[in-house]
Amino acid sequence: MASEVSIPKSLSGGEMLQALVTAFRSALLQDQRFHSHMAYSGFTATIHLQLTPQMSFVPDINTIIPVFGGEPGEIGDKIDETIDIPLRPPNQVREEADLPQPVLVTDNEGRTTEKWVKRGEVPKGAAVPKNRVMGNAT
Repeated sequence: MASEVSIPKSLSGGEMLQALVTAFRSALLQDQRFHSHMAYSGFTATIHLQLTPQMSFVPDINTIIPVFGGEPGEIGDKIDETIDIPLRPPNQVREEADLPQPVLVTDNEGRTTEKWVKRGEVPKGAAVPKNRVMGNAT
């Protein structure tokens, strides 16, 4: 009988970006000013991102991203939102961001294959060749 086991593989840069965008969108959708029936002639925004990659040689990211859109007009109430994203296991991050997760599948003949399962596409840079058997490519 075939079996599946989750693999706690590190997150790719694309997966981290998707997780950040998902958390950002989810948090801001709690504010009625972002509901689809609202209309604005323009906006300005500054996004301050502080990101600390865990167990990595990559340095922390601390950057300010200015955003401009639409036409100049009257400035409304300011939104000042801080979104804290706690450290979580890679597969929990993938699940919360609706990303596929890596698993080892053992077939009836005892061959082990790595696959990505879940809705969504395999993240760039994280794909493995199809039908790759541990130690052999078939």
